Amino acid sequence: MTSNPKRWAILQIINMGTLMSTLDVGIVNVSLPMMSKQFSVPLAQIQWVSTIYLLGMAALLPFLGKLSDRLERRQIYSWGFFIFSLSSLLIVFSHNLFGLLLSRCLQGLGAAMIMANSQALVRQLFPDHERGRALGVNAIVISAGTLTGPALGGMLLEFTSWPWLFLINVPLGLIAFILGLRWFPRSKGSGMKGSLDIPGSLLLAAAVSVLMLAAEASKDSNGFTSAAKVEAAIGLFLIFALWLYQRRITYGIIDRELFSQRKILLGNASSFFINLSQVATIIPITFYLQGQLGYSTSITGALLILQPLLMGVVAPFAGWFRDRYGGFFPITLGSLFCSVSMLSIACFSSVTVISISFHLVLFGIGMGLFHATNNAEIMSSAPESKISLAGSLLALVRYLGMIAGIGLATLLVGDMGYDSSENNVNLSLRVLFGICFLFCMGGAVIGWLRPRDKPQSQEEVFRTVSRN
Repeated sequence: MTSNPKRWAILQIINMGTLMSTLDVGIVNVSLPMMSKQFSVPLAQIQWVSTIYLLGMAALLPFLGKLSDRLERRQIYSWGFFIFSLSSLLIVFSHNLFGLLLSRCLQGLGAAMIMANSQALVRQLFPDHERGRALGVNAIVISAGTLTGPALGGMLLEFTSWPWLFLINVPLGLIAFILGLRWFPRSKGSGMKGSLDIPGSLLLAAAVSVLMLAAEASKDSNGFTSAAKVEAAIGLFLIFALWLYQRRITYGIIDRELFSQRKILLGNASSFFINLSQVATIIPITFYLQGQLGYSTSITGALLILQPLLMGVVAPFAGWFRDRYGGFFPITLGSLFCSVSMLSIACFSSVTVISISFHLVLFGIGMGLFHATNNAEIMSSAPESKISLAGSLLALVRYLGMIAGIGLATLLVGDMGYDSSENNVNLSLRVLFGICFLFCMGGAVIGWLRPRDKPQSQEEVFRTVSRN
């Protein structure tokens, strides 16, 4: 198979979509207070501007991934940019909160169309011995978007109003839309007949939405309210109902063929554990630095930058190593780095800025080793006819891990903002990090169980093709 000569240029369009989605989250969060004043609504209502975007995106991911495998992938991906740009323009001209929320919901649809296919396009464009490097470059973009989103939003708000933050998306999205239609490789689709599993897709979307609402409610109220408990129970019941339904059919949204692949099953399980641990620890660290240690928001932000910064630095090297020697070593070592980072908080009686910094550095290195490599291994193991579904389920598992992480942090340290007893806070924080140590070690054990093969080199690919 001949590689696309424009693949590295096309990767920059994929990176543009990643940058837009990561920048958007940080920029929107910074602009929420200004929106609250303009529309004369309290913070509890204006937070739906962030929540409804995430809900729409997470709920639609699996269905759009399965649909993309049936149809032409580049069309869905490229039109996702157009919808994202159009919704950004509609946000600019929204005159009330209802119109703003509708536009954000549409923007979530566009983001889901992009995210459902970004990993699949990397798989389609790059041979196996280059996918780790390609996803490593993408990890740099994720890191850059995470780092610069809040800062860029804050700086722009010094000179202009919040609608201009969304207006930035319009030209970027339209450029990506046009280039995507022209450059992205055509895909015939699987041509598979049969159901798209609409009932399963609706069950999964409902379960993810209700669980995300429960996580957001518990985070905002610093504890599990009665409403959050009911939402969590409903979400878990819907997951159970989905599992029972999926056992009865062969074409389910939770695809049996995909999860029969050892790398895909183990890779998604370890991704869930690592993402759970990241979110469960980053939220209380932010509270602890400002509440217990008394640091300003600027110093807290500078410390938190350590994690995505080191992830962006390490990821390209991990991707290169995976392409040359296989993914076993960086995935397992990355999980071990994440595990050790938890001990810097869990094993000491007092939590200091030094131990927190040590945790952030080690976890950032671990994430850099783990994520791009794990994604490359999963996407390389997926059947060609189901790569969009594999990529969308991988993104969904990441969101489910984040939801579980919010729930765990709320359960153990949900009253941190109100508890004046430093000893109680330290103990709860150490217990939380101890539990996350076990989750990260679970990721390391799963990494150890993975197959230890390595990608074929370019010469080996040529020899295989010439023999056939």
